[in-house]
Amino acid sequence: MFPLGTVLFPGSVLPLHVFEKRYQELTNYCLQNETQFGIVLIEKGHEVGGGEVRASVGCMADIIQHQRFPDGRSNLVVLGTSKINVERWTPDDPYPTALVADVVESSSSSSLDRALEVLRRLCAFSRAAESGGYRLQQIDEKAVAVGVGVDELTYRIADLTPFGPFDRQRVLTAPGSEERLDLIEEQLQGLEEILAAERGKP
Repeated sequence: MFPLGTVLFPGSVLPLHVFEKRYQELTNYCLQNETQFGIVLIEKGHEVGGGEVRASVGCMADIIQHQRFPDGRSNLVVLGTSKINVERWTPDDPYPTALVADVVESSSSSSLDRALEVLRRLCAFSRAAESGGYRLQQIDEKAVAVGVGVDELTYRIADLTPFGPFDRQRVLTAPGSEERLDLIEEQLQGLEEILAAERGKP
């Protein structure tokens, strides 16, 4: 397990710089055994040194790129695969480990049309924010939506939405795509209001 100050969604890509000895060992184990590791949010505490409070819902990660340096550090690129629930933490020896189970999400009642509408709303907000001088990630609406079902699409939209880590955790913990879209729209509503207020300033 790799507790971090960020949240990984299924289907999302995350670059990591591994420098702590214990996570160097975790990386070596996963590479040698061609296995995954889990990522969970640190809810309280710090990434370095241990003793942190960890979230109970996280995401499994596949190492898709790695670069090892002579001093043992590594640069990794990982891909989120499945949402997990941490059932029990086991001793951190030599790195954090836990018993986990895949999370089966509730049946999706979301329509693809609703997800696409939320994506269009996010794209419109991004363009408006950029015209107001903010620098946000460029979104290719067609590329985001091509060839995916509603569940994967909602995770893609969530990954592109400017959430803080604790709001991202709320999205990850949501029981299904309908609830994810509710949280994304709630965030967008707040961001749109902030942007409108900024534009209204003399």
